[in-house]
Order: sequence, then structure tokens, then C-alpha cells
Amino acid sequence: MGRHQPRHLAPKRSSGQSQRLLVVGAAILVVVVGTGLVLASAAGDQRERVSSADLPDLGTVTSTASTTTIVPPRRSATIAFSGDILIHSGVSAAAEVPGGHDFGPMLAPVAPQLSAADLALCHLEVTLARPEDRLSSYPRFRAPSALAANLAASGFDGCSVASNHALDFGEQGVVATLDALDAAGLGHAGTARSPIEDTQPGRYAPGGIDVAHLSYSYGFNGFTTPADKPWIVDQIDPTRILADAVAARAGGAEFVVASLHWGNEYAHGVVEAQQVVAAALAAEPGVIDLIVGHHAHVVQPISKVGAIWVVWGMGNLLSNNVPRCCPDEATDGVIVTVRITGGARPGEPVSVTEIAFTPTWNERTSFRVLPIASTVLGGATWGALAADLRASYARTVANIMALSPDPRIVQPVEQLPAG
Repeated sequence: MGRHQPRHLAPKRSSGQSQRLLVVGAAILVVVVGTGLVLASAAGDQRERVSSADLPDLGTVTSTASTTTIVPPRRSATIAFSGDILIHSGVSAAAEVPGGHDFGPMLAPVAPQLSAADLALCHLEVTLARPEDRLSSYPRFRAPSALAANLAASGFDGCSVASNHALDFGEQGVVATLDALDAAGLGHAGTARSPIEDTQPGRYAPGGIDVAHLSYSYGFNGFTTPADKPWIVDQIDPTRILADAVAARAGGAEFVVASLHWGNEYAHGVVEAQQVVAAALAAEPGVIDLIVGHHAHVVQPISKVGAIWVVWGMGNLLSNNVPRCCPDEATDGVIVTVRITGGARPGEPVSVTEIAFTPTWNERTSFRVLPIASTVLGGATWGALAADLRASYARTVANIMALSPDPRIVQPVEQLPAG
């Protein structure tokens, strides 16, 4: 929670500054174009006129004999979301380096996809350790704090952190996790160190669009919030989610994302509990704009409930899915990149206009997270690796499209040719 300024966030200008810039820009445009016409007339064909490519992007210009009107361009941005990050002991051991841990090589293959988005948000399902803490895995997760810096270096700008493991180490685990994310420059949503922080969703401004990020979990594996600190982690409650979204909009948010830790583990189908929550959120149009889901550890469909696009479940991004514990489907994940488009000015409607997805595969030996299509097209065309990648790709596409979303809106970033 709390406001985070990612790599793409530029300082906002006041409306007065913006109007003055437009007036100055218009005057410059008239002078430059006028000068170009004079030069062209004077030099005949020996000089080229000033072209539109040489001018700053001031939007659409219309003019009459007495006035010039500038129509600013529409705002647009992309937001990338990924599946669960669940650091089992096997993953942690594989990341060991002298003096600590480095998960960077595992995340490096998908760094280009994450960095290409205007905003990238992960789902961190585990708590992070302080230097003096002992690391642990299932059933109570406490991962190396170095993971936070590795996530930031791979292109993430923030994470949702409300999950069934958020209270594995109580308040201390919540505080240590948020401190580590802050130190890495990552935004966060779903847990809080104070009542005030609990009222502050993750806030970002990709493409000049004010985005609020909320995060909630269905439960906490039998752990409960302290009686005097109920705000420490957010639990799924449609009434609460809607109230938080309304408050975010009152604070200036133009687009509200709800990350929900829900569903049944290893079930591709959308269960009734998920449907009930999504329907309740969709029953209040214009409050929640997008729902992204986690927890099932396998890929679930993308569909629309009312006016809300729902990414029901994105599988695992990074986890230890060895055969003795987990089905092959648990190696599947997906990076979902959503394009949002709004009016030229703040306050004008913003909506989802495109959903592109990149199937990923979490290798069971090195734990590298591989973007499937680009890995195969880049040379992994034969042998066991290619077979695993192609099988994963087919599963993910089938599961994403299982509820028949509009193919004009939902489509893979890269098609994997048959082979």
C-alpha cells in the first residue's frame, strides 16, 4: 500500500500549466509552419517544407481563418500481471549464491516482457525475512528478502501481497515483507503496518492514467488478524472491496484493479465462490474496472462479468512444482498484459481495450521462467524442452479461452506455430 512512483511516472502538471503549454505550443506551431511556408516559397523546389514529423506531438490540430484548436491525444497504457510467486525450499536453495540469494537468473527470461509494459504488478504469496529470521517453506513461508530487489530488477513495479500465507508469521511477517518491498522501490497492496496505510491502495500513473491497485485473500490458513489490528491484511468481502474502490476514486483514481486470492487449488474451472464475488463487484458499474486472480496454481479462463473483465487465475510464475507434489499444469503460468485507454484529460472514462497474454513455463530443474513462444521461436525446437513448452502452451491457450472471450480483445502476444 501507499503511493509508489514507478520508472514511467512523470511529475504531474497543474491544469493551469497544461493550458499555458497548449497555448504556447499552438503559437509555436503557427510560427514554425508559417516560417516553413515562407522558406519554401522563397527557395522554390530547392528546400523542403517543414513536415509534421519535425514537430512535437501536440495532438490533432484543426484551424479556421481566425482560430486554431488543438485536440490532445487519448491516453493509453499497458499493465502486466503475473501468476503466483511461491518460494519453496527447492527454489530458495537453487537461488543460493555466496553471501545470500539471487533469483534474478530465474526471472531474467521474462524481464523483457515485464519491462515492456508501462506498469508491471506481481503477486507475492510469501512473506519475506529479516536478516535475523530463519527461512522456511511449506506450510509457513518466509523467503529471502533479496527476492524483492530481484523482482524490481526484472521489471516489476509493485505486488499484491494479500494471500492465504500473508499471516504465516503474524504482524512481524507483514512488517518485514512491506519493509523489504519498500527498500526495493516496489509498491504494494493487501497488507498494512498501520490503519492509515490500510486506507492507501497501491497507486501508479502509467501513461498519465491514475491507477489504484487493491488486494484481498479468501482466508489465511487458520490464522486470524489480531483483534486490535484487523487492518493488517485485507480479506475478500465485496462490500469492503467496493467501499475501498469508491474511496480510491474519490482520491483521484481513474482505473481500479482488484487482485483476488481465490478459487480452488489445481482447478482450472471457475468455482461458485469466485462467481459470487465477481457478480457482486460487477453489480456496481463503474467502481471496479478489472479483476485479476491468483491461488489456484493453474491457469484459469479470462472472461467478462457484466462490464468487468476478469482474469480468473494466472497459474504460477515462480514455484517448486516437482512431480511428487504437483501436476504438470502447475508449471504453467501466464503474463497478462492489459491495455487501458482513456480520454485525453484526467477524469474522462478509462476502459480495457485489449488483453494480450504470454504463456510461461516454470522449468522444474533451474526454475527459469520461460516465455514459451519466444523461447521456442528462438531455437528450442526439439527434444524434451520443446515438447514440454509446446504442451504447456497448448494447455494455457485452451484454459484462457475456455469461456470464449471476445478474440478481438483477448489474444496471445505471440502465436506458436504447430510443430
